[in-house]
Amino acid sequence: MYQVKIPYGDKYLTAEVPHEYKNVSISEETLSYTSSEEIERAIKNPIGASFEDFRGAKNVVIATSDLTRPVPNNLILPPLLAQLEKVGVTKDNITIIIGTGLHEVATVEEMKEIIGESYEELKVISHDAWDDENLVSLGHTSRGTPIIINKHYIEADKKILLGVIDPHQFAGFSGGAKGVSIALGGDKLVQTNHSMLTHPKASLGNMDGNPIREDIDEIGSKVGIDMIVNVVLNSKKEVVHAVAGHYLEAHKVGVEKAQEVLQVKLDEPADLVIAGSGGFPKDINLYQAQKALLHAAIAVKQGGTIVLAAECREGVGSDRFTNTMKQSKTPQEILDNFAKSEFRVGAHKAYLWGHSLLKARVIMVADGIDEETAKIMQVEKANTLQEAIDLAYQNLPENPSVFVMPKASSTIPLL
Repeated sequence: MYQVKIPYGDKYLTAEVPHEYKNVSISEETLSYTSSEEIERAIKNPIGASFEDFRGAKNVVIATSDLTRPVPNNLILPPLLAQLEKVGVTKDNITIIIGTGLHEVATVEEMKEIIGESYEELKVISHDAWDDENLVSLGHTSRGTPIIINKHYIEADKKILLGVIDPHQFAGFSGGAKGVSIALGGDKLVQTNHSMLTHPKASLGNMDGNPIREDIDEIGSKVGIDMIVNVVLNSKKEVVHAVAGHYLEAHKVGVEKAQEVLQVKLDEPADLVIAGSGGFPKDINLYQAQKALLHAAIAVKQGGTIVLAAECREGVGSDRFTNTMKQSKTPQEILDNFAKSEFRVGAHKAYLWGHSLLKARVIMVADGIDEETAKIMQVEKANTLQEAIDLAYQNLPENPSVFVMPKASSTIPLL
């Protein structure tokens, strides 16, 4: 028997499989430095931009992600604030905006958790995509996306974006301008941008000719971005690479490093893929855990089986995702209904979920998903990881090929 270990919330689930498996995981990379040293190196050596341009600024905004993204703000903020202080920007001149996109407005407790020790020293506010009084309209992109952005961001003298460069299922990679174009965008902006997700080049890990990413970067050019600080994390959530500087030039360097760390080449798909999102916050709800299922579906054979372990402490995380799933009885019906309906964020998760269901049988281990919700999501429910694997083996061929993807949301399988 061979042991399997999957991150799950703040802990791990373990089980055994009777066959040797291939571990399909992002690199752990041996660090010759600490995460903080790598971030300091990047901040002191920005690519295509300079902190000297911040000298004399009286109103600086720093945008960072909400709890659904593991941005190591506790490591980034101290050296970043020190660098700003060197050019005369004091903490009194800085506002941090939590970029929620179309997620819920961050609570005070969440903001404290996101920012860490620096919370008490800085003004921290949360974005609200539906708060018209705090949004500004700046026309449209060349693709017709309305540029509706957080007012506090637009009114700042200088603007900095923090983020993680992670695989994104239809924007190629996260990070860069996405930290404002989506994270601080109004509802109509995000809806219109994401409506392009059915384009063949709007795909996982693809930046070339991707209309969603190009739209995001165009918005960035119009609203202004003076500096980004982005990191690439390994399987232990350590910072293995950091970039600072111009939102396009530095991001490109970061993406190239992310591809080295996060892509895994495979000869052929497997009969069974046992996947996890990577633990909290990537499995905070099903809305986020869906990404792991999509990545696992790339690595599984047509008609194969996926076991997905995701805690989902916040349940599904989107009423629209749930309600859209309720309208369909089969995976094909999900896609058909989506094609003839007006695009809505949340419903798009059902579309992506349905694509994975068309590929494979799915068995879920999720404390936050009950039997009734599992039926709505058209998946089987197991109480433990071992139970899920045992169920999967009942329909596998003799001597099946098995992949284990502990951090599937951050892993790009290349066949």
